[in-house]
Formats: sequence, structure tokens, C-alpha cells
Amino acid sequence: MTRLLCLLMLGIPACPMLAGLAAGRLRPAQAARTALLAAAAAFALSVALAAALAFHADAAVFMLRLDPLAAVMTLLVSYLGLVVVRYSGPYMAGDARRPRFFAWLNLSLASVLTLVLAANLALILAAWIATSLCLHRLLLHYPERPGAVFAARKKFVVSRLGDACLLAALIVLERHYGTADLAALFAAAGRGDTGPLPFAGLLIVACAALKSAQFPFHSWLPDTMETPTPVSAFMHAGIINAGGFLVIRLSPLLVHAPGALGLIALTGAATAGFGAVAMLATPTVKRALAFSTIAQMGFMLLQCGLGAFSAAVLHIVAHSLYKAHAFLHSGSTVGAVPRAAVALRTQAIAAGVFAGAILAAAGFAVLHAPSPETGSPRFIFALVLALALAYGLSRAWSAGVGRSRGLGALAVACGVVAASVVLQLGAQALFRDLPSFRAGAVPCTAAGLLFVLLFLFQCVLWRAGRHRWGRQLYVHAMNGFYVGTLANRLLARLWPSQKTLSP
Repeated sequence: MTRLLCLLMLGIPACPMLAGLAAGRLRPAQAARTALLAAAAAFALSVALAAALAFHADAAVFMLRLDPLAAVMTLLVSYLGLVVVRYSGPYMAGDARRPRFFAWLNLSLASVLTLVLAANLALILAAWIATSLCLHRLLLHYPERPGAVFAARKKFVVSRLGDACLLAALIVLERHYGTADLAALFAAAGRGDTGPLPFAGLLIVACAALKSAQFPFHSWLPDTMETPTPVSAFMHAGIINAGGFLVIRLSPLLVHAPGALGLIALTGAATAGFGAVAMLATPTVKRALAFSTIAQMGFMLLQCGLGAFSAAVLHIVAHSLYKAHAFLHSGSTVGAVPRAAVALRTQAIAAGVFAGAILAAAGFAVLHAPSPETGSPRFIFALVLALALAYGLSRAWSAGVGRSRGLGALAVACGVVAASVVLQLGAQALFRDLPSFRAGAVPCTAAGLLFVLLFLFQCVLWRAGRHRWGRQLYVHAMNGFYVGTLANRLLARLWPSQKTLSP
């Protein structure tokens, strides 16, 4: 059985890696078929690996680790890779650079699969860097576009800062513990040897924040919209989640660094608020989806910072599936009915979903009552759901939703909430080996206050057109409060283009 697990774990990243190395030397049609077969093989092996886990205990072989977290993430990444590669076939038809595109896409997939299976911090670092470099080549698929080149450069700089943080954390941990093996590190921390963890934890969460486009290092993500849509889908649905996965994977170490988790909680809360406001004011579809990703990553890291690691895993899965569909389906919005014309019909459903949020809040209060082990993070999630309820009902009321539509949407919402509670319970049972953490009062209070301010700001932004100062505020929000502009000016000075250098 151990030999079978070894072959499965090695074969999952090996299939897209071999296809990526070969695709660049093939004809365009052959490269597409080879990439699709490799992605399908990786997904099939991931299914077999998940099935094997049901009959076998956790295992680690050749610097690879099999546990419920690795199995779920491998299934998710391989499935997304298969969908994106299949979508890319007709999407890239006629592009002369198809072999190169499929080569780097498969190598990116192989790197992410290696990352989620890695059982050694050194291998995580290697896969982390490889993922970033492969994505960089995909972002430069159209090198003749100045916007694409500039965005890729910005992403390159931010990624190298993250790499430096993870490398420094590896050096600190290896020098103290004499190993980079995750099981050995977790065991040492469990025995009480936590000397370097506060500093190493800060480096790890800084790396995660940079990878997941957290404020104020977020502006590269909305600027990468000139890359092909399949790349955007894979980046937003798969690669961007690496920051949250890193925190969850290293959570047995980070629970001994409460300052680091508190920092990532506050950073995530601030990013979630900023991204939500910018998303509401952004008129273009893909940029709005990008700010949505920023907000979602912020909320996921907030969950990690408050110790809700199983909920964060569930958030990663749900967000990845939704965001992949959103990007791959974004082209259908061209020529569709304008947003304002369908607002009245959709407000009833939105109202019902938000109304059901209060039921979910009650469910969380019952299922996750505060205890010495879990602390009070559940209050924050209940508060967020309650604020969403108030905002959704106010929007629906102003749109004149009828009684019958509202009752029907509420019934649907009740089913959705019930399903979400079941999923939460299932995630807690599946990832019961993840550590527990009692969040401090300061990050909990600060996160709650920030979401209250976000709710008030959204209400003001919604009515912005009625006042002059409100219209000005809307313009500032639409431009991301100019954080990206300042980052662009800084990058232009540090890394000027050839046109700037020429006389």
C-alpha cells in the first residue's frame, strides 16, 4: 500500500510536468492534446489518491505528505487544472504561441500540485518559487502589450519579496531545529520548543499576505487582466490561494506565534473591506472579479488569523470553484442585459440569501459556542452574516421586491444555509487534526469594528449619486483610492521600461 501511495503522489505532479516539458516542442494541436491528457491523468490519480486515503492512515514518502488537507487540495487543483486546460484548447485556437502557452500552463499546474503535496519546507519553497516563475511566463504571453509587461513586472517584484520572507523563515527554522521536515517541526513545537516561532511566524504570514494580494500589496492582481482568460481563471482560482494554504499547512507552528496570527487577521480584515468597496465601484467585469478575489483572500486569511482553519479550507474550495466559473464564463456578459435592467429580478434572491444569513449566524452560535479552546472568533463571523442580512434587506426593500418573491427566495436561502452548516460540520470532522487557537480580544474586536465600518461605507457608497461628495467618494473607490497608482509610480522608478531609458 505504501508503494501505491508513493506512485500516486509522485505521478500527480509528474504528469503535467512531463507534458509541460514536451509541449513546447510539439505542433500546436499536439501540444493541446498532450496538455489535456496530462491534466486528465493528474486528476484521475488525485481521485485514486483520495480514495486510498480512506483506507490508509496519513503517510509521508519522498518529501511528499498525504493527509486530508493534501488530498482535498490535490483534488481541487487537479480538477481546476483539467477544466482550465480543456477550456484553453478552443480559446487559444489560432494563436501561434499555443505550444509555449500549454507548456507553461502545465508546468504551473505541476508546481501547484507539488506545493500542496510537499512534506518539507524546502520543497514548499522550491514549488512556491516555481509556481511564481511559471505564472510570470504566462502573464507575458503577449509581450507586445505594454500593460501586460508592466503588470508582470509588478507581480514579479511582489513575489520576490514573498520568496525572500519564506526563505528567511526556512533558514531560521532549519538553524534552530536542524530539519525542514514538517512532521519533525510540528513535533518539536508540540513538545514546547517554540523559541524561533514568533519571528518565523511573522515571516510566514508576510509571505502569505504578499502571495494572496493583501493590502497594500494587492494592485498587481487587478492589473493582470491582459493575460489570456484561462490564465486569469487558474491564477484567481488556484494560485492565489497559496497564501492561505501556507498558513493552514503551517498552522501547527503558527499557533505558537499569536502575534503573527493577530497581524494576519487584521491585515485580512482590512483587505476584505478594501476589496469589497473597490469591487462595488469597479465597472469592468474582470477587474471587479479581481477585487472580489482580493476581498475573498482577505476574509480567508482573517479566518486563519482567528483560528478557524477548517472554515478557511472550505472557503478555499468554494471560492476556487466559484471564481474559476466566473472567469471562464465572463465572456458571456458581452451583449447581455445591462446590470441595472436585471437588478429588480435578482434583488429577491439576494434578499433571501442575506435573510438566511441570520439563521446561519444562529447556527454558528449554537454549533460553535465560545470555549477556552476556540475563543470568540465565531462572534465575528456571526456579525458579518448579520451585517450582510441588514445590507441585503435594505437593498431589496429599496428595489421594491414583491412579497411572493421575497418568501420564495427566503425558502431557498434556508436550504442554502442548512447546506452551509452541514458543510461546516463536515469540514471540522475531516480536518479535525488541524490545531485549535484562541484568538485574542484585540484582533477580534478590531475585525468586528472594521466590518461595521465597511457596512456603513457600503451604504454611503450605494447612495453616492445623490450627493456631490458621494460622487467624489465613488470615483475614489473606483480608482482603488489610488494605491495602485502610487505602486505604479514606484515601480516605474525602480524598473523603468526601455522607452524610458532610451534618449
